[in-house]
Amino acid sequence: MKQHNSEWFAKQEARLQEPLKNTVRYVCRWAIFKICTGFLLIWGIVELISLRKELRNFSSFTTEYLRNGRATTNDGAPGAGKTFLGSNAAYFLAIERWEELKTDYYTQKSMVSEWLRSGETDKLEAFKSLEESYLFYKERENDLIPCLISTIPLREYGTGRMSYQVTPEIFLQKDRVPEYTVFFNDEIGEDQGVDKSDTTNPYYLAFWRFPRHFFDGLFMNTNQDGSQAAIAVRRSTDFNNHIYGQEWVKRPTALENRFKRREQRYLKRLNAGKYSEERAEYIAQELYYLKKYYRTIGFREITCQLMTTKGALVGEKSKIILPAIGGVQYDDRTYRKQYRCKDKPIELRGWEKLTIEEYDHEEFNTTLGESKGTTKRRAA
Repeated sequence: MKQHNSEWFAKQEARLQEPLKNTVRYVCRWAIFKICTGFLLIWGIVELISLRKELRNFSSFTTEYLRNGRATTNDGAPGAGKTFLGSNAAYFLAIERWEELKTDYYTQKSMVSEWLRSGETDKLEAFKSLEESYLFYKERENDLIPCLISTIPLREYGTGRMSYQVTPEIFLQKDRVPEYTVFFNDEIGEDQGVDKSDTTNPYYLAFWRFPRHFFDGLFMNTNQDGSQAAIAVRRSTDFNNHIYGQEWVKRPTALENRFKRREQRYLKRLNAGKYSEERAEYIAQELYYLKKYYRTIGFREITCQLMTTKGALVGEKSKIILPAIGGVQYDDRTYRKQYRCKDKPIELRGWEKLTIEEYDHEEFNTTLGESKGTTKRRAA
């Protein structure tokens, strides 16, 4: 029996790390097929135009966030897309900021001799901070995502690089923060190593003011908590971005249906004992990767409304386009470690009370006489 080899597994894992490429390949393949059939020519052209529009919207959304100020808080109902949008907005912003930091480092470095000659000490001091930030991120670029600091661990698709971790010392201004940093602070009302119940804590509250005024950084928060600390932080940001919900667009319906048909056929034959152990494992591995793969295809369309911290609307509702699974994923290992009862056995109480006493069908049927046949079906 032929089995999947290590090269096959490596190829499948590599495909899962290319969500945007998977979308482009899938949509283009179907659009070209429709165009070539002749009868679906217009439909295929519309598909390509729509894909181009979504790619353009995706590539420009971080620029819009930059225009909206240096600190934005996403709020909304659970599941609306706050964390997904916030973490990926921070990630794509960090990519832009890293490119900007590299450019500014080399261009400003060329000016040092001139600033020394003219005695412009303020520019020299600013360049010193910029240089330290560049060297710090550059040294760790292969393992950690430059310019991205997050309260929850984020892993980059394609490379496996992790985000830098926010610590309580950062909130209390005991650790320096590099220039050009993008902060992602998920659930700003949660206790993240700092006592946020005391909204008069001068170090914690000053953290949200000092970096925004005195260093070149950006903040992306999410908020679902109504605590006083969360409200205080939210009011210190430039805007609130209310998230209404998210929708999976460009969904690969044909591929999804193909998986479901194969899944049903597999389970039916498996339960009937028609597979050898090796064959069952072989098909199950293909189904595992097929399901993972089709979920990487498409875009998330997130509807939101920008507001001032006092609730005034800024412009109209907008739709933000992101790849279906974004550019980073949450490190779920961290969540599993934090789950307090993960080591306890599963013991669901109450099922023992759902007992059904034996019932004498014959007595019931003889009582009803002519309705016997119907009653039997009902009793069954």
